Amino acid sequence: MIERARHVPLRLVPWDPSDIATAIEEIVVDALDHFDNEGFWPAHPLDDLRKSGNSSVYLGASGVIWALDYLHRAGATKSRHDFSPVLSQLLERTRVEMQSFGDYAKHGSLLFGDLGTALVMMRLEPTQAIADIVHARVNANMELPVRELMWGLPGSMLACIHMAEMTDEARWRATFEAQAKQLLDDLKDTAGVPIWTQDLYGAQRQYLGPVHGFARNMIPLIRGWNWLSEDQRARIADVARRTLSAHAHRSDRGISWRAAVDGKNLYCQHCHGAPGMVTTFADAPFTSPEFEDMLLGGGKTTWEAGPLAKGSNLCHGTGGNGYAFLKLQRRTGDAVWLERARAFAMTAVAQCRETRDQLGRGRYSLWTGDIGLAVYLWHCLTLAPVFPTVDVF
Repeated sequence: MIERARHVPLRLVPWDPSDIATAIEEIVVDALDHFDNEGFWPAHPLDDLRKSGNSSVYLGASGVIWALDYLHRAGATKSRHDFSPVLSQLLERTRVEMQSFGDYAKHGSLLFGDLGTALVMMRLEPTQAIADIVHARVNANMELPVRELMWGLPGSMLACIHMAEMTDEARWRATFEAQAKQLLDDLKDTAGVPIWTQDLYGAQRQYLGPVHGFARNMIPLIRGWNWLSEDQRARIADVARRTLSAHAHRSDRGISWRAAVDGKNLYCQHCHGAPGMVTTFADAPFTSPEFEDMLLGGGKTTWEAGPLAKGSNLCHGTGGNGYAFLKLQRRTGDAVWLERARAFAMTAVAQCRETRDQLGRGRYSLWTGDIGLAVYLWHCLTLAPVFPTVDVF
């Protein structure tokens, strides 16, 4: 149920709001100190794409710039930098990087492509021209059967929600509704259980988690609930309950889910496993006794497993797992989940500092690095469990 080698013991450090604020500032200042107008940020040895200057939202400069701006806007830090001079270069760099993905470059990508970078530009320096780029890239995904967050329709639908919040233009809802219909039309019963099949990098698999799989496709449908018909809402609520239940692995240590229907590993991290499933579905505007038990069971597994050995990051680290506790606290009102979120925060701070001391610098990416942790720490202080780029942009 829990792969012990993937986890480390919880640090027995009491919750300290002042140290959390200090840790946020350390991360922000370190990121600003290592920024370069031409090369952006250096790559980290632990990241798969080891070329410095990556510009994507997931792994590169777009995500770090967004987070630094967000933390300043939110009041988490007074430190800031004017990134305006590099925004156009950032967009062009993302487009060049996309060429290495072949035909995928024809479509919008929230986390790896110019769709996400254009969203960052809309947040920092909104113009009609950039809004039109976002709209074009969103529409380019209508023909891409990926059905996952990084590349496909779920990312485009989230972009529509974020753009509607920024611009209040009617076209975002219209596009979202068309893509929601297509996404739901692609949902098929497999052995009596509704599931999507992901078509990614030349392979077809039925993933379950909140980056590549079932949960990720559910996120924009939950976030865009008010834009759906009553029939669509009823179907989504029914499908979520049945599919989660059918694929749940239960034990006395809680509940978890495999990365894919045909998978073997029961990971316990945001991208695959119980933490991400809880973070996704704790926002659901529907319920049932079994559904609530599954959420609590997923939270229990996340706590029993403990912090992650991979470090403090969001995607597959201690900070990302902590969002499951924050969202359970909001859903249930039970203070124990906040205590657990903050316990993970203190451990994640220690992990981050130790790794930075070893290498002499931080890890500069939103989903896999230190700045994503800083956002999580801020949410532990403010009790605002909104996951970066998914719930807030």
